[in-house]
Amino acid sequence: HDGWHRIPLASLDFETTGLDAQRDQIVAAGWVLIRGDRIVMASAREVHVRSGQADGVGQSAVIHGILDSDLDDADSIESMLEQLLPELAGRAIVAHAASIERGFLAALLRRMGGVPMPNPFIDTLSLERRLVEGEGGRVRELHGDLTLDACRARRGLPDHQRHSAGTDAIAAAELLLAQVAQLGG
Repeated sequence: HDGWHRIPLASLDFETTGLDAQRDQIVAAGWVLIRGDRIVMASAREVHVRSGQADGVGQSAVIHGILDSDLDDADSIESMLEQLLPELAGRAIVAHAASIERGFLAALLRRMGGVPMPNPFIDTLSLERRLVEGEGGRVRELHGDLTLDACRARRGLPDHQRHSAGTDAIAAAELLLAQVAQLGG
């Protein structure tokens, strides 16, 4: 029954200038590895990425709090990928609202002439919806019932610093472990 413990996992979060993977940019990436039922804190990373857009981060700064001036000495997108891709190799990727990370990663690799990654994704948002509905509950997405914070609160996890790619990756990893515990492992 403990088969899932043997699956190597990496929790991933991108902060972006918008939701369109074709047009918008990644401004920060955060990740942390999960081994068994433990989050490997020593593996946690957060990398700021220089914006390739003339207008910089624009209005998205309101959400993630990363200003153009914060990205002056940030990494190139290529450098971020060089750090991230080896960490993702052979791992399932955990993310909250994973379509964002999946879309941006695929678009990035296509632009660089690479192929999409074969990694399976585990979406903690979809999993939460299933858990709540499986217990006879209802989720109202427009009321924010499935935000990372709302899901963590439902699972008894403490508040975390929002919209930092590194802390969001850890927060999603913690949420997954709480969800798996809810499922009886």
